[in-house]
Amino acid sequence: MAEIPQDTQFTLFGFGPKMHAQMAFVANFLGIITVIVGIVSAALKKPIGLIATHWFLQTIIFFLWGISFLFSAYFGAKEGYSR
Repeated sequence: MAEIPQDTQFTLFGFGPKMHAQMAFVANFLGIITVIVGIVSAALKKPIGLIATHWFLQTIIFFLWGISFLFSAYFGAKEGYSR
């Protein structure tokens, strides 16, 4: 794989791999919270703020967001970028 030029590394990796890994953890934690709220909402058959389907869609969004942060952390560390 070709090395990424220095001037574009900040645009790709932002505040560094450690921050991206922490944000991946936060996004996945929020995804777990939303799936629990979705399950409770479906079990009660009452919407808790949103209907259960919307909670599950929000869970998918959080997990995909977390995966994008995880990829940024991985490739930033692989390129040797540090901030």
